[in-house]
Amino acid sequence: MAEGAPFKWTQWIAPLLIGTVAAGAVAWFGAHHEVTDPQTGEATTSWALLQQFEWSRRSTWALLGVIACVLVRDIGYIVRLRILSFQSFSWRQATENILLWELSSALTPSVVGGSAVAVVILKRDGLRWGKSLATVFATALMDEAFYLIAVPLVFLLASFGGQSVFPEGLESAAWGSLFWVAYAFIATLTTTILLGLVIRPQGTYRGLQWARTTWLLRRWSDRIDAWSSDLLEASRNIRSASWRYWVGGFAATCSSWTARFATLNMVLLIFYPSLDHAAVMARQLVLWLVLSISPTPGSSGAAELGLPAFLGELTGLAYIAAVVLIWRTFTYFIYLVAGAFVLPSWLVRTRRKERNFGTP
Repeated sequence: MAEGAPFKWTQWIAPLLIGTVAAGAVAWFGAHHEVTDPQTGEATTSWALLQQFEWSRRSTWALLGVIACVLVRDIGYIVRLRILSFQSFSWRQATENILLWELSSALTPSVVGGSAVAVVILKRDGLRWGKSLATVFATALMDEAFYLIAVPLVFLLASFGGQSVFPEGLESAAWGSLFWVAYAFIATLTTTILLGLVIRPQGTYRGLQWARTTWLLRRWSDRIDAWSSDLLEASRNIRSASWRYWVGGFAATCSSWTARFATLNMVLLIFYPSLDHAAVMARQLVLWLVLSISPTPGSSGAAELGLPAFLGELTGLAYIAAVVLIWRTFTYFIYLVAGAFVLPSWLVRTRRKERNFGTP
């Protein structure tokens, strides 16, 4: 992806098409699929239930909770970016960069992630390459640390309610083993980032200096030299940062990710008067790991089809089609729209910085 053009309008087509088709398929088949009425226990269809559904005060508060979760999630990311970049960005810059970071995640395959594009976004908005890379690595470090802590805590809470953390049919020893192998991989990755970015940044620097002398990377030797020097400087700044940097950054991470997962709980409360929140959270943690290896942009298609499989036995399928549509609207499609509004002015504003800073 070119430095000066981190986004292309044609990239919207695939995720929009896949996500819309998948959401439409879930809505269509879900609406006509025979389900059990959670009130009477009689057989009916989701469409018939939705026609009879009465909007209540609980539904209103739950919808407001969905909106609040989205705001807390994004505000937490914005605050974290300012903290981890050592206030290099204004509030407006941080807001635009976060929305574009979310857009990049929506437009790239989940197995790849939006972090590579995020480095380009931060660099184009004024950070040097090394500092951009260090900032993105620091966010990844805190994201993975949150997940590593959340999994055992939420799984424990779910077990108190007598619920399995794996859906029926996925509860075999093989599936459990696969999940914990993936969990161990995340722990290894987090440790590697911690070592390379914070504990032993000199080793990362020496590794990059050696890599630039190889025949494969020799043509970019000067750039890698500049990037590795910037990265070493940024890593030293992170290593010597005060406790406020780490506590503030991780607190913002926890609030953002908690709100991110709580969004689905709030959507479910629109339709269901009671809910095993810990079990829903636990299923989301497992689903997130599955979606993180999805080859589709922003897990479009996989998320819409995966959610019923993971939540069906907890909530039933009565309102699952509506739940999927609302959930994906507030966690996926909203960022495609927000990014489309932010991108033109951001490109104009950062083009001046590209001319001023140039390329190392």
